[in-house]
Amino acid sequence: MTQFKELHSDEVHEIISRPPPGLVRWGMTLFLGMVLLLALGSWLIHYPDVITTSCTLTATDAPRTVVVRTDGKLARLLITDGQTVQAGQALAYSESTADPEQVLHLRESLDRLRVAADRSEWGIIQQFSILPYHQLGEIQTDFQSFHQQLVQLKSYLSGGFYLQKRSLLQKDQEDLQGMEQTLSEQLDLQRRDYDLAQSEFTIHEKLYRDKVIAPLDYQREKVKLLGREMPLKQLASALIQNRTSQTAKQKELLELDNAIIEQKGSFMQSLQTLRSSLEAWEHRYILRAPVAGKVSFSSPWQEQQSLNTGQELLTIEPKSSSFQGLIKLPQANLGKLRAGQSVLIKLDGYPYREYGMVEGVLAQLSLTPGADSTYWGYVHLPKGLRTRYDRELLYRNGMKGTAEIITNDRRLAERLVDVVNTGGR
Repeated sequence: MTQFKELHSDEVHEIISRPPPGLVRWGMTLFLGMVLLLALGSWLIHYPDVITTSCTLTATDAPRTVVVRTDGKLARLLITDGQTVQAGQALAYSESTADPEQVLHLRESLDRLRVAADRSEWGIIQQFSILPYHQLGEIQTDFQSFHQQLVQLKSYLSGGFYLQKRSLLQKDQEDLQGMEQTLSEQLDLQRRDYDLAQSEFTIHEKLYRDKVIAPLDYQREKVKLLGREMPLKQLASALIQNRTSQTAKQKELLELDNAIIEQKGSFMQSLQTLRSSLEAWEHRYILRAPVAGKVSFSSPWQEQQSLNTGQELLTIEPKSSSFQGLIKLPQANLGKLRAGQSVLIKLDGYPYREYGMVEGVLAQLSLTPGADSTYWGYVHLPKGLRTRYDRELLYRNGMKGTAEIITNDRRLAERLVDVVNTGGR
């Protein structure tokens, strides 16, 4: 037994001290091959630097929120969930002491009046008739003031008292102008008659000096001349009085015209005041669509349901096929981000292992942080919501997910070198 152990120990020792050349050669070759394979793999395999952040999917033309502007009940709901509406369309009425239908009807009437007034079509306003509205709530006072101004304006317009008065003043002025013409003609004739009488008196005066006629005859001719002078002065005085009367009539006309202008101004002011009150009332109690699109209720609303100021009633999603991702970026590693970097989005509603990830490009970064000290950015989606698995996802506004921003698409070998250089830190 001892001899066997010694014999085998010598054989083992010989094998260990002198390994077979083939085994050594193949072992070295295999080891070098594995090293080369690992080196090639570390060069071919990419292990990019990634910054992960939250992402919210939005349309390029973002949905608009419609909120309640006053406390009270939902008096009337004019649309249904999912209905397509146009921009400016009335969606709902909030509770008010005024009747919305009367307010809207009055608004239409005032719009027509404003157009006529802007075009100075006062004849249309003269014939315009406004119903006696009695359910205007807080607008009632402004309406009563406007209605009073409208009635007064009509009295100034065609067929009214003031225009009739103006017509009479113009007739008086025309009569005075005709009388002035007659007086001027009479004055001209009287002057010529006086000139002839003056010439005749001059002759008699010369004859009197030459003692051809008696003093009594001379005095008689002098009295005759004075008799011709009196009508001349009376006509001149009548002409002055006529012109004074014309000036007075012209002044009355100007005052009347100014009164008409002032009345038109008062009417326009009351019209604008009432329109402003209507606009303020509509803004407060009538909820309108800010854009065209599809209605989406924030809750299953019903009429006569209580609402609070600022409460969200619904959103309107514009018709848009373009989407983008809104991401929030913490200040850590912010310096690595650049526009144009690739982004992979994993939507919570679509598990990425089943549906795939949506590819995007970092399109915009904010220059200043928000209130929570975070920055924001937009991710452009060039392929829309088509994933890497070639599946088209259904868009729903506000879908959440995770965005992976590839800041540096590095090789595994480069990362290993960095680890070695930094001592594993």
